[in-house]
Amino acid sequence: MKILLSILAVIVTAPLAMAQNPDDYRGGWRTDAGEPHTYQFSIRGEVVRGIYCTLCSDGTTLAFIDGKFGADGITFVVTHVKADGSTAYQDRATAKFDKGNLIVTGTSGGPGGGKFQRTVIKDPRGPDGLPVAVSRLPPGNGPLPAIGGGGGAGRGQAPAPPAGAAAPPRGGGYLQPGPWKQIRESDVIGVWLGFGTGINKQYFIIRKVGNKLRGMVCGRCDNPYTMAALDDFEIKGDTMTFNIIHEDWGLGTLPFHNMATVRVSMNEMRLTTQQDNVPPPAQPPGPNAGSSLLGPISIEATKGNDSR
Repeated sequence: MKILLSILAVIVTAPLAMAQNPDDYRGGWRTDAGEPHTYQFSIRGEVVRGIYCTLCSDGTTLAFIDGKFGADGITFVVTHVKADGSTAYQDRATAKFDKGNLIVTGTSGGPGGGKFQRTVIKDPRGPDGLPVAVSRLPPGNGPLPAIGGGGGAGRGQAPAPPAGAAAPPRGGGYLQPGPWKQIRESDVIGVWLGFGTGINKQYFIIRKVGNKLRGMVCGRCDNPYTMAALDDFEIKGDTMTFNIIHEDWGLGTLPFHNMATVRVSMNEMRLTTQQDNVPPPAQPPGPNAGSSLLGPISIEATKGNDSR
């Protein structure tokens, strides 16, 4: 009888042990005081990837998360890379949801090394407003309502034109500064700036990680809501595509990928995006459509940037 009860107890408690909600974990988190540490988790099934940074507008602090989501939360590795994409060192950690925060516990492989435990929070400022309502997590907060025209741009989302702006001239209103490049990795590695000026401008940071490219976009860069990982880079001739991975806020259902298609001419990157949670347009945008980023600034040139 005791054996039967033990078996029944295991059967009953097993589903409870697996009752982790990925929406409790996904998206951006930061420390509330002391040394800055920011984590951004993208979760698809059991697979976790994302970004880690300290001063996030300083591209030298950007590192990359790979891990697994399961009954005990997230188990992950943070890979810090050298300029050539090789591994400088790795941190190994776990993240556990606790009363609205995450408890991150691990061991750093960097200089000084050692064990650490950090409590990280969702930024109370929430995401930037847009001229349309956007979804956000945690879900109990409800959607972010629309604001008046001229609001901050989302991650990889062009701002609405100001009221009274002149209509673009016929023929598209844009001509690239030179021929489109046949893109090489060296043409795009670095930091690209766009979508406004001042503290809210967006930084698109692209780094070499092993044999591929990974990155992040942030703006402003001290709020984990206004950042996202960049991944799934692919270069074909004069065109590069990558995914802007939205987790905890954005237009429509969460999470989603916003696929960017870019071309490069001189120091300008021309960019269009297409979310995978909305139908694509009947006519794909042409190569001159979209918005512009300027760069690349070398990763080392951003060392010391502090957007707090």
